[in-house]
Amino acid sequence: MPFQMPPAPADILGILPSLEVLPFFAEGFQCRPADEEFPFQPKPFSSYGEISRCLLTRKLMGGIVPWEIFIADILALPGQRACWKIPIFLQACPTELVLREPIYKAFYPPQGAAPAKLPQRLSIGIESQHSLTKVQLREWLGHWKSSHTTNLTFTMLPMETRMEALQNGSVDAIIARSPWGIHAESAGLGKRDPRFSPGKHHQRLVLVCHREFLEQNPQLSQGLARSIAHARAQLKAPSAFSKAIESMAHSGKPVIRAEMLVKAADLHSFASLDDDIIPDIPRLVAELMLLGDLDILPSQVAASEQTARLLLATY
Repeated sequence: MPFQMPPAPADILGILPSLEVLPFFAEGFQCRPADEEFPFQPKPFSSYGEISRCLLTRKLMGGIVPWEIFIADILALPGQRACWKIPIFLQACPTELVLREPIYKAFYPPQGAAPAKLPQRLSIGIESQHSLTKVQLREWLGHWKSSHTTNLTFTMLPMETRMEALQNGSVDAIIARSPWGIHAESAGLGKRDPRFSPGKHHQRLVLVCHREFLEQNPQLSQGLARSIAHARAQLKAPSAFSKAIESMAHSGKPVIRAEMLVKAADLHSFASLDDDIIPDIPRLVAELMLLGDLDILPSQVAASEQTARLLLATY
């Protein structure tokens, strides 16, 4: 009989390793009140899809995922509307676009070279078919006059497989959370476009947890934003930053190399991030309406006060 891994304990917080989740690995990270520990132990997963599936099957009681992916992959499914709460919107670092070298040269010919013809087709490796990264890519492509002739296809891949697909040419480009783009470039898999920016289509990350778990752990919401901000302040010290990286590396795979996180922290001004938001009803309605404006809000989910009340983390 083949060996099967046991299901993850319910107090595991599913995360995709990236720069913005590093505060959860800071030494002594706690919620308020100070004598109550953070009820989740963060554990890396290879994709947001995997985290979503584990949330739906209750192998996880909490996870950090992009807002639009939570709405489409979890909340829009039957029987889920009253099950989930959003204690906090987390400040997310920008996504990064990496193009295979020949594709990069087509968009950015070497100085003095004749303008190259844009590819007729582009295959992009992304995190989810419901991800705002699709909108980000289309916005970026629109800066070229002849871009309307380029046919886009999006392939949903876990992070490690996305890297492999870029290496073997199965995809022409990837969009990934920082510092995975920096990692891909440093590994020689392609060139990162420093001019790419999510702009007005930037993602929000949410910490989502099951309603019953939040009721059992009310301290999860109390002082959470202050605790994360405090952890980020601690991480300004190089020694604390190194310890947090080491802690994240030892928590499971996929693993990001320490030097990539250091480079990303400098590039994206990690020390200045401080825009976490404890959402209220107007904020939740506004975030739902924004997805509707982008035409990516599932028809099963209404951008209404009723939906917002269901998601509100009351305590």
